[in-house]
Amino acid sequence: MTPKLNETARNLADAFRRYITETASRYLTPGRHAGPDGDRQHLFDSAGLQQALRRARTYSTPARKTAALGTGASLLLSGMVFGVAEAATLEAPETVSERQLVNIRQLDEEPPAEAPVEDGAGSTAPVQDGAGTTAPVAEEPPAKPSVPVDGMVITSPFGWRINPMTGSGQEWHTGTDFRGVTGTEVRSARAGTVTEAGWHTTGGGGLRVVVDHGNGTQTTYNHLNDIRVEPGQPVGEGQAVGGVGSTGNSTGPHLHFEVLINGEYIDPMTWL
Repeated sequence: MTPKLNETARNLADAFRRYITETASRYLTPGRHAGPDGDRQHLFDSAGLQQALRRARTYSTPARKTAALGTGASLLLSGMVFGVAEAATLEAPETVSERQLVNIRQLDEEPPAEAPVEDGAGSTAPVQDGAGTTAPVAEEPPAKPSVPVDGMVITSPFGWRINPMTGSGQEWHTGTDFRGVTGTEVRSARAGTVTEAGWHTTGGGGLRVVVDHGNGTQTTYNHLNDIRVEPGQPVGEGQAVGGVGSTGNSTGPHLHFEVLINGEYIDPMTWL
């Protein structure tokens, strides 16, 4: 390039940089500027771009006769590519601040908690959260006790009732009576140890079995026709301890079933 043409090109470049700086907002959509990867991203207004190209051709070399861009137009586009982004960034600094604020908020957010995973045995194993602590796994509630006798037909519930022996007067019924045929198997509601097996000497329970299940829980089986366990014997849940009978203070074959928690009688139906 000759010195004269070189000087002309510099003058054109300076003129168009000033032009673009003054009119950048008309060619660049607000909020678009250099991205985080360093690329210059621009979205020009088509009408404005055509106007700029027409101006470029008026400053161009004889190539304007063929509708091709000459030195001036090339310098114009160069200024638009490398100069407009800087001007647009100055025009909309709040866009940069907003983007930075969003990034900060994303960093502050905690990662979602991971769901428990099952091990090879099919059980749920505890998982660790992002901080390295082990999240507790909810335990399943214990299974309900076994029924002490088949049928579970209640003939007298727990609580106040008319004395069945006299037919009058109120008495506190300390258990639940279940109908049964003499000799029907009576089973331990839970595993435990037999603490009593014999005649009920302090009450009207007749032949009676008491099983201690631990943790302050006991069950009693009263008015039995026969006893099939001994004191001190461990029994499993559902194991037979005797047969339905009508011994002691009884008006007919049935099972009087009691539950004690720490020595206090409770309604057996809330425990079963």
